[in-house]
Amino acid sequence: MKPQSLLAWFLVSAIAVSAGACRRAPSAAELAPAIREELARITASAADPAVANDVQNAYNRRNASPMWVADGQAKAVQALAVIRTATEHGLHPADYGDMEIESRLDRLQGQRDAEDPIGELAQLDVMVTSAMFHLGHDVALGRVKPGKLDARWKHQRQAPDLVATLEQASATDLNTWLSAIRPRHPEYVALQGELQKLRTAASSGDSSTPPDKTGLSVDARIKLIEMNLERWRWLPDDLGFIHILVNIPSYTLTARENGSMALTMRVIVGAADHSTPLFSGGMNSVVFSPYWNIPDSIVEGEIAAREARDPAYLKRNNIDILRVTGKGTENVSPASVNWDDTDELKKLSFRQRPGVQNALGHVKFMLPNPYDVYLHDTPADALFAQPGRALSHGCVRLERPEALATFVLRDQPEWDESQIRAAMRAEAEKPVALKKTIPVHIVYMTAWVDEAGAVQFGPDVYGHDAAQAKLE
Repeated sequence: MKPQSLLAWFLVSAIAVSAGACRRAPSAAELAPAIREELARITASAADPAVANDVQNAYNRRNASPMWVADGQAKAVQALAVIRTATEHGLHPADYGDMEIESRLDRLQGQRDAEDPIGELAQLDVMVTSAMFHLGHDVALGRVKPGKLDARWKHQRQAPDLVATLEQASATDLNTWLSAIRPRHPEYVALQGELQKLRTAASSGDSSTPPDKTGLSVDARIKLIEMNLERWRWLPDDLGFIHILVNIPSYTLTARENGSMALTMRVIVGAADHSTPLFSGGMNSVVFSPYWNIPDSIVEGEIAAREARDPAYLKRNNIDILRVTGKGTENVSPASVNWDDTDELKKLSFRQRPGVQNALGHVKFMLPNPYDVYLHDTPADALFAQPGRALSHGCVRLERPEALATFVLRDQPEWDESQIRAAMRAEAEKPVALKKTIPVHIVYMTAWVDEAGAVQFGPDVYGHDAAQAKLE
């Protein structure tokens, strides 16, 4: 309902009341049976069971009395105004039936002198409630299930109590509801601000807002911000007082403490065919001068072929072959291995010894997870100069591993910078448990807010933008 339409609605309402033109409005008790009938109908055809469940619970708490039309339709008009603020969250009011709600409000206004339209009022009330909870679910938890983009990508935000929060906001200030249930992150609010600026520029045809340095148009940036607002809805509200964030499209790691950046560095992430999974884990230990236990996929896909071509390859790279037997672990000679027999290879373990050639570099940071992904050093420092750094087998390589070790061990005074440096070069594996587990979040934000408050855009490294656009 446009502002002019709203004004006209209130003026007509005021004139009708003063003239005594309209009949007595139906009471809550009179509307309740019709609302129950409507609830039964929408439950049977609900596209989203979670939304239908909230609608049912909301009316159960009030014995099916109307939420929006008990004293005229003014409250329904307020709800429609809230639905139309969906654009502030990168969502679209049409998805929540805003025009149909407006049409029904206008039609009911035209029936002011007719018999009390109990059925239509009940339908409108339930329609508005359904639209509000549909919007609430989308703002709080997102429209898309992240697992549809990557089965390893899990939703982590706890759902707020939408029924209780809507009831409270309805009794005080309905305009506060979406702010109360949206993600709590300041980055979300910052992206909302940028979205508003871009929408204003797009609607006014402002030619002073040209494509940004990546060549993205205003419309393209709007779409990217909408998709990345959605991704913030999949993250937990509490990232941790101290936490580490790895953003794949920006190829960066940021460590934050109490909301402030404590450390940042470039990273190398998984290549497209070895994509780094998106998850949250807890860093619980640091391993200095680590062994690299080589995954079977790398042994079969790379190591075996290289050793078959060059029998000195394993020795030159300090890689041992081990076999576990009933008597313990024994070394295996490369010459005795049939490199074309994958079944035989699976029975063996391959391990690279600590040292300057080790693929994990001088230190790795453990965060137990189902994907066997961790953060680590690398001897290939030259790769950090490349703008596109999706180059690893899935783990995250660090530009400044010593700085990260200093940060995560700063509350353990026995591990000062000199001790850390020595342990990294000792060529003898040394695990160190952290006093407190540090949350690590590996995310995929192709639009993000930098430390200066400017919005930046990055490449769609794994094609998640393209896939998400088809689902929304």
